[in-house]
Amino acid sequence: MKKKVLILSGLIIITAITLTVKAQTGKSDGSKFGHGDDSVRCVRNNSLYRENVRNNDFATAHGYWVQVFDECPLASKNIYLDGAKIYRDFLDKADSPQRKVELSDTLMLIYETRIQYFGEKGKVRGYQGADLLKYRRNDGIEFVQKGYDYLKESIALNEEEASKATLPTVLSASITLYKDGKLTAKQTIEDYLLVSSLIDKMIQEKPGDPKLVELKQSLDNNFINEGPGDCQTLIEYFTEEHKTKKEDAAFLTMLTNLLSARKCTDADLYFISIKDLHKLAPSAESAVKIALYARDRAKHNESIEFFKQALEMETEEAKKADYFLGIAVAYQKLDNKQASRDAALKAAAARSGFGEPYILIGQLYADSKNECAGNKLPNAVFWVAVDMFNKAKSIDPTLEERANKLIMTYSPYYPDKEKAFFENILEGSTYTIGCWINESTRVRF
Repeated sequence: MKKKVLILSGLIIITAITLTVKAQTGKSDGSKFGHGDDSVRCVRNNSLYRENVRNNDFATAHGYWVQVFDECPLASKNIYLDGAKIYRDFLDKADSPQRKVELSDTLMLIYETRIQYFGEKGKVRGYQGADLLKYRRNDGIEFVQKGYDYLKESIALNEEEASKATLPTVLSASITLYKDGKLTAKQTIEDYLLVSSLIDKMIQEKPGDPKLVELKQSLDNNFINEGPGDCQTLIEYFTEEHKTKKEDAAFLTMLTNLLSARKCTDADLYFISIKDLHKLAPSAESAVKIALYARDRAKHNESIEFFKQALEMETEEAKKADYFLGIAVAYQKLDNKQASRDAALKAAAARSGFGEPYILIGQLYADSKNECAGNKLPNAVFWVAVDMFNKAKSIDPTLEERANKLIMTYSPYYPDKEKAFFENILEGSTYTIGCWINESTRVRF
């Protein structure tokens, strides 16, 4: 009797163990697919969901995928790759804010679970941060902060393999947090320097890669247009950076554009960087920046020299008009009126409808009364000055208000009618002014 009881007990235990094995999922026993019936179900659902994903039938795939995700999370890393694909598709089509929140939460759970079972935390945090910012950026600054934190963690853990998509995204998030007061200007500048250095490494590995070059330009433009604008902070950081990159043309271009956009052009760093850039890669643009810097510091001969260099390198005729005008202004400051007029006339000829040169010429004439004192009517210089102001507004209507003010300023100084009559100069006749001006004009009072 005792033997029968032992046998019966053994059978019960064996049966219980068998039933337990049949009921074990991969999640519960740590295996890929589980055991028994659960294993069969997991393999079947895995096959069905993957087939539908391959056909882009995400709605049908989803039901099978959920069972695989819940029951056998170790089956394959594809569960998480495909799950993210499914939920990104759902998010792109979400028709309500609440639905978007639910889907986004699940997408974040997919990434966390992938890290739990398959590691690669650095890589996964990059995807997680990018998707959180993509789908929840506008739902509150806390989501921008969380996305930024994920991306920074991704770079810290996986710097050498940082995604091209991650780098501009972390800078964009950093700028947003800076504008909201959540990050300091220093931190955002450091973020820019970090991602910029990583892209530079990529370019070194693939010199001339057009996509990487475009990415770098986009990154620089975003920082220049949207980043911190405190001159003191920028100069503090970039002075040190400049010491190691004074022969990096791309860096110098970004830096000079940044300092110019932030109105930091009085800084020595700006001038040094422009000159360094011009030595490495001479261009009309860098020459003009040096010319303007020199002009602002009353170094007019140096300004003329670099404007002339810009003219030699410039290919766009319309831009040459500005460079000629820059030369004209420099000569005006040097009190070389004839050279100033010559350059101004070249400026007017280089661009149709450019009235500014005639404003300058008019002012040159108005300032020449003493130089033309040998004329019968020294004040006749104001006739030709007003002629130029009228010409300026006739070809460029935007100058009308300014030209009219100048006309009102100088026309009261026209020659005296009686004195002109005494010299046999009659109203409506033509009068030629000598001296350096050598222009004819109509007599009026």
